[in-house]
Amino acid sequence: MMQQEQEIRVFGRFLEDSAKIGQDIHYVLRVSHTPQQEIFFPSINQAYGVFKPIKKDYFPTKTDGNNISVDSAVYTFRQFSIQDFQTLRIPVAIQTELDCTVVSPTQDTVYLKRLMPHAKDVKIDSLIQSIPVSPLKPKPDLRNLTLGAVSVLIVLGLVYWLLGNRIRQGLRLYLLWRKNLEFKRAYQRLMRNISNSPKGLQNLENAAALWKNYLERLTNIPFATFTTTEMVDNLPDKRLEKTLQEVDSAIYGGNFSTRTLEAIKVLLEIAETVYLQERAKINQEVKRS
Repeated sequence: MMQQEQEIRVFGRFLEDSAKIGQDIHYVLRVSHTPQQEIFFPSINQAYGVFKPIKKDYFPTKTDGNNISVDSAVYTFRQFSIQDFQTLRIPVAIQTELDCTVVSPTQDTVYLKRLMPHAKDVKIDSLIQSIPVSPLKPKPDLRNLTLGAVSVLIVLGLVYWLLGNRIRQGLRLYLLWRKNLEFKRAYQRLMRNISNSPKGLQNLENAAALWKNYLERLTNIPFATFTTTEMVDNLPDKRLEKTLQEVDSAIYGGNFSTRTLEAIKVLLEIAETVYLQERAKINQEVKRS
């Protein structure tokens, strides 16, 4: 075990020194090791703190004349935190005879590129002096304005009293339908491009991540961070365990087949079932009220 760790070098750093909120941030992860060692890079389905994973580009293993192999990948993230800087380190797993050993690089830092100065650096006195003063305009008729506002509030109150539950139900159902439509369009676009190739397998991994994130937003259950066992426990569908195992086998084991494409279709059917169940819950809530 100690010999393996000494022969491995893990290097991880951001390609950008700073980035704006929501801008793509690239993190390169490179591992030097002996050719006999099996290295596993984390997938983008994992949690990375404030960094939201977008994609992972993996590069084929290269071995030089000194019998040293190099594996590398570039992770693309986005982050929406307003902190001045964020740090990250992505560990890799090394297969041993009994289990896997995790090795981490030193952490790297990316700084927030602000479009406006930090609030504590703003000088209030100079800011106030720079604001132009507009001339005062004649006041409107306050009596008529007040009567109009009261009339509008009364009408809105009556509408809400009579139709409030229906309005809320319709809005919730519409938002649920809209999110379902957006999910199916994105998922089916990835389905059409899944194949037994590096790009096709990347689309398979992206489709699985999209499916988990959609179910998480739909049910408020953290499916994106669940293991397969936890997902089966929280989503009662007899097809789910075998389907997820088939997808994981293709992504992580390279066992791609026609069953993989069938599994992706089953995941879409399960998502549609959960969507219909959530619609039924909303309708049932309105009936009880």
